[in-house]
Amino acid sequence: MLEFTERPVLIMVTNKPFGNIIAAEGWRAAVGMFGMDHESQLLFIGDGVYGLMKDQDIMHIRMFKSTFESFDGRICVSKKSVEERNIATDEIFENVEILGEEEVAKTFIENDVVITF
Repeated sequence: MLEFTERPVLIMVTNKPFGNIIAAEGWRAAVGMFGMDHESQLLFIGDGVYGLMKDQDIMHIRMFKSTFESFDGRICVSKKSVEERNIATDEIFENVEILGEEEVAKTFIENDVVITF
């Protein structure tokens, strides 16, 4: 019989939030992890960083972000990915940790499970 164990889970969002629901499903999965007693954190990398832009009018992402934050979830973004897309840090949501490459690598080590969207 398998025993349930709480685990740290990294939800990595690599897809743009435009034209499909993949990025939004990443938010949904991150919120759902808390419902299963896992501690989740979100990492936006590559084109996924567009999902953190303040000026977008994507209600479901704003709703999931609010819910995720209510569980004290950690939201991170790759500094390199932001810089490669010429996005200023004041263009992304507040309460997002901007991680250098070493810190991004550390998030993979800190989590038992990585799920990519």
